[in-house]
Amino acid sequence: DVGGGSGAFSYVFAAKEPGLVSTILELPEVCKTGEAIRADQLADVQKRVRFQEHDASDPDWPCPEAHYDIVLMSYVSGSVPEPVIADIYRNAHKALKPGGRLLVHDFMVDDALDGPELGALWALQHVCVNAEGLGLTPRGVIGRMGAAGFAEERCETSEMIGGMTKLVVAHKAP
Repeated sequence: DVGGGSGAFSYVFAAKEPGLVSTILELPEVCKTGEAIRADQLADVQKRVRFQEHDASDPDWPCPEAHYDIVLMSYVSGSVPEPVIADIYRNAHKALKPGGRLLVHDFMVDDALDGPELGALWALQHVCVNAEGLGLTPRGVIGRMGAAGFAEERCETSEMIGGMTKLVVAHKAP
């Protein structure tokens, strides 16, 4: 879970999937907060969720190559400077096992750039805070995933939070 904050997604997934083990790659101060929240989780979940202190925008992640089944990036792509996205997606590709999946969840507008309005307003807010940021579209995310080694023709897109966010799933070749 890249930039996974407090670990909310990991805790929910680990509680529902008994075999799931999650690593949250996050800034040191955020890891401290996440560790405190982890202490309130079920003992089994606590054992299977861990934090790794690291700035995800750093080009070299401290994780083993071809180790993970899934890399989740929620609200990361729209929050980092645009030039960093290529490295982040390449790092995800390197970290995934063959057949693994990269899940990118973020505020996105449609490929036609004509909406949805809420997605556009949230994306604009992100770009205002991060002047080097990128307004996201599914096609743009998929193109960057392809450049990182994922098969563009196998990418899937779905709407998540109605009118605001989308999920793009890329597959690493088996």
